[in-house]
Amino acid sequence: MSRLTVMIVVVAILVTGCTGGGAVNEPTMTEAQALARVEQLIKETAAVIRPKPRLDLYRPSLNPNSCLDPSDGGSEDRIVVNRSYYLRDIPQNQVAEAAKQVKQYWEQQGHFIGGVSADGLGITGRSRPDDFLFSLFATDDGNDVVLSLGASSPCIWPNGTPEPSSTP
Repeated sequence: MSRLTVMIVVVAILVTGCTGGGAVNEPTMTEAQALARVEQLIKETAAVIRPKPRLDLYRPSLNPNSCLDPSDGGSEDRIVVNRSYYLRDIPQNQVAEAAKQVKQYWEQQGHFIGGVSADGLGITGRSRPDDFLFSLFATDDGNDVVLSLGASSPCIWPNGTPEPSSTP
């Protein structure tokens, strides 16, 4: 499986899965709060990488996605907020070291590391205590290997509370 295929699969998991995040049909954080947390996770992670990367937004990650097949049995009317960025300007001979820095930082923050690829360039996990999904993956952009950093919220109500039609 190519690295691009792996990245696409990970993005699909991030945008369609639904993690815990409270009781079903209970209030959640708002879309704005979730976006702020997603951006915080990404930017704080990128800040520890040396040499410092330039964040290049992956445009398809701009829009919230439906909470399809929620694992908590809750409403599919909720959304998942996510962002993905390419980490540009990391020299090719330092990509593996950058991935190690990310993993070490996430571990130091007390986050759960769910998996690491054999080459160390693919890492998935969940933030603690709020259960946001995050990932780091390498992809080949045709010329070089580029790291991609993403984060995704649990399923939330856009305004923080269930819509009247969504309650039992």
